[in-house]
Amino acid sequence: MLVGLAIAMAADIVRIGGLRPWLARHGLPPPYVPSGALVDIGGRSLYLDCRGTGSPTVVLESGMGDGAGAWAAVQDPLAASTRTCAYDRAGRGRSDARGPHTLSAAAADLHTLLDAAGESGPYIVVGHSLGGDHARIFADRYRDDVAGVVLVDAFDPDLESTFIHPLLGELRAGYEARLDGLRALVASVEDLRWAASEAELRASSLAGLPIDVLRAPRREPRLDDATNAAIAAAWVDAYESLSPGHVRYEIAWGAGHVIQVDRPDLVVDTILRQVRGIRP
Repeated sequence: MLVGLAIAMAADIVRIGGLRPWLARHGLPPPYVPSGALVDIGGRSLYLDCRGTGSPTVVLESGMGDGAGAWAAVQDPLAASTRTCAYDRAGRGRSDARGPHTLSAAAADLHTLLDAAGESGPYIVVGHSLGGDHARIFADRYRDDVAGVVLVDAFDPDLESTFIHPLLGELRAGYEARLDGLRALVASVEDLRWAASEAELRASSLAGLPIDVLRAPRREPRLDDATNAAIAAAWVDAYESLSPGHVRYEIAWGAGHVIQVDRPDLVVDTILRQVRGIRP
């Protein structure tokens, strides 16, 4: 029976066009094959995996608890066109821990890591979920090195509480409690001082930088169509506020939160569009 299942699976993989598309069809990421190395950043080491050649260099920031492997579905397709780097933040995967810290301290780690590895800007910083917060702070702190930002279903509690919660009516208290729970979870898993980190987010500025935003489709079934439409419009306004006149916003139809697994084609196309826009 097991042999029959294996033969049927192999045939299905061939029919669909290979292992990667087969895994994507079933909502599974491709296997990550580590090809990076640990880089000393001054008494601690962080894992960095850079592939491909060309400028600008794409830097991939993973979501909460994830590392370089979270980008397995898109790193090689990106590296076929430009230099692309994924890494494990402090305390994640192969990288050494550093104790409680803020987003700006993590940005300093990444900047030191790239310098120590001999990588150079300009960078397009891509962040998924919590990685979007890391991308925003890195772009703010090291503006001269950053040419663009891509936010992939980012976790942006500062934007949500400011732009979305006032529209929720009786649901607002529940959403605020949920967001507070996520803040506490992020702080615990990533060893982040979250109150200070969110203050850094609110004080940061990406004005003038090109930003591409990919959001998974969402609808609150307890609210009517008009309110859901207002919330959708408010999310567009929220991201537009980060860099007025320079934001491209797109819904990732057919994807859930992990868009780079569900729609790697869309993530790759979005990033490479920025790459082409930045190259001379």
